[in-house]
Amino acid sequence: VASAQEAVREGATDWDYTAERSFLQSVMNNIAESNRKAVTVQTNSAQQQQTTMQFLQSQQQMIQQLQQQLYGQSSPWNMGVAYRIPDTNFNLQGTYQQGRANVQLSCVPDEYAPFLGPNGFTNGVGPGNLGLSLNLSM
Repeated sequence: VASAQEAVREGATDWDYTAERSFLQSVMNNIAESNRKAVTVQTNSAQQQQTTMQFLQSQQQMIQQLQQQLYGQSSPWNMGVAYRIPDTNFNLQGTYQQGRANVQLSCVPDEYAPFLGPNGFTNGVGPGNLGLSLNLSM
């Protein structure tokens, strides 16, 4: 207030800074209140997200426990084998995951067979008609 009083022109009696000062204070108070509300909203949102994550994690643990009770201890082995029967469009696939085996026979046309010649690159099992994958989780 003292600095504002010193800044007033000498002899100017019709000018008063109290209106501008009160307006500036009200604007600053509004900004501070908006910032407080934003921080409150962010805090509540973070707490809700944390609560939701805790709930989802507990649900996931319950599902895993139920799966272990229902299917027994799951195996850490995951394995897959694929074999394309020569000179046919049939593809035989086998997988083993979490203690379960799956066999699948599918009909997949080979668009590139004419480029390989009458017997392909080989007459037997080779990299073009055999696939193997193994995943081990510890």
